[in-house]
Amino acid sequence: MSQENQVEEKVEKKCKFTLLLVLVIASLLFSISALILSVMSFNSASVPSESGPVVISKQYDKGRSLDKAIATKKPMIVFFYTDWCGFCQRFIKTFDEVTKDKKIKSNFAIAYVNCEDQKNAKYVEEYQVEGFPTVYVVTKDGKKTHLDNNTFFNADSVEVIKNNALDLIKEK
Repeated sequence: MSQENQVEEKVEKKCKFTLLLVLVIASLLFSISALILSVMSFNSASVPSESGPVVISKQYDKGRSLDKAIATKKPMIVFFYTDWCGFCQRFIKTFDEVTKDKKIKSNFAIAYVNCEDQKNAKYVEEYQVEGFPTVYVVTKDGKKTHLDNNTFFNADSVEVIKNNALDLIKEK
């Protein structure tokens, strides 16, 4: 092999090595950026306030089961949640406001369903709960309507949820 060919081959190897090195560094930077963004996103979704996460089950696992709500024979508003869900932790304050409304209190039985509790697995399956938070309105005749999660975090979410629930049972 001539000396000229050897020089060309060395230059070509250096170019390939440099290109590979650039690609590896770019890939590494992209991965680090994606990791940082996902951590930032997770932190902002999972921490509802400066006071720390809300442990929803500590407040609602006693006495507000779906079984007890069904026994009232009233229309129901059913809130499916998990304690680890940052969106559930943020939403619980809104949901509490909804349930304190006089018309809601007088027209509905309210049920809180902790989806991590195995005794609620039958309800999670029956209502086809796939994400959290999930809220259903159930009429006296058993018709189940899933409320749109996209309305849960708007400025007017309390009014929208109350109006949707009351509309479903034809009350205003």
